[in-house]
Amino acid sequence: MHEQRWHTQRDPGAAMTLELRPLATLTITIDKHTRIDGVPTNTRVIGEAASCELIGERVRASQAGTSSDWLTLHADGSVSVDARLLLATPAGAHLTITYRGRARGMPADGAPVFVTPSFETDDPGLRWLNHVQAVGKGMREGAVLTYELYELV
Repeated sequence: MHEQRWHTQRDPGAAMTLELRPLATLTITIDKHTRIDGVPTNTRVIGEAASCELIGERVRASQAGTSSDWLTLHADGSVSVDARLLLATPAGAHLTITYRGRARGMPADGAPVFVTPSFETDDPGLRWLNHVQAVGKGMREGAVLTYELYELV
């Protein structure tokens, strides 16, 4: 087995920078919410998706099964996000998206959501996606939550 090594030369006093590459737009139409108050984490809001579309230059997929977004509402008004999406490519291959994130308030009230998606696919043409760590920002308007996703490179 070939061991891959990463060597980087950098000035120890220089700031480390991040490079972002546009990846895709993820659009989720929310079907319904279930709110559960009084749980140990404070309040949960579970959003079930009616549809999900991932559209980018290098990837395209749409909802193929159950997709949901679990929000935890914290006492300070902030929100934690934990989402699992099951999509399929046009060829019928599976593509899952898992992400966690944070917002300073409820997305339904206009607060932007910042997320860190990762991907798993069985599509040989999209295997590169299995190694991508992405970041994104989402905004909700009505029942539609739209994320702009970027690949960390």
